[in-house]
Amino acid sequence: MALGETTVTVAGVLATEPECKQVGADGRELVVFWLRSTERRFDKIKEEWVDGRQLSVRVKCWRRLALAVRSTLRKGDPVLVTGRLSTSVPSGEEPYSRAVPEVEASGVGPNLAHYMAWIDRVPRPEAGLAGAQVGWESVDGVGKKPVVEAAEPVPVV
Repeated sequence: MALGETTVTVAGVLATEPECKQVGADGRELVVFWLRSTERRFDKIKEEWVDGRQLSVRVKCWRRLALAVRSTLRKGDPVLVTGRLSTSVPSGEEPYSRAVPEVEASGVGPNLAHYMAWIDRVPRPEAGLAGAQVGWESVDGVGKKPVVEAAEPVPVV
């Protein structure tokens, strides 16, 4: 960890569909999505749970994490994201005029407070190939939602 680096973990839902891009001369995969986190608190006067403050951050995922996010997650999925927090300024803007909070993710996963997840591990295949079956099931038992059922070539980085 670098001096002055801010590492965070944010619980929230995907506010957008993951957007996949190929960047750089070597065509590295980048997936970007917006994550929204809404505080829930109990209102003693109303005697019910109400929404509180909100946080929206842009999340960037690279390489293998990008592939997994692209194949697994959809808008509305509850997730936990951990990574480095920073701000970016759109090109052509004055510094601090419109800073965008951004997390460069080192990990993304389902929030098990909302879902049950299972992972079918597959023996590590030959170099350059990866395969896994991953799925989520709603906690209320309304059915299974398969997320990844693939074995596709993945560049080993």
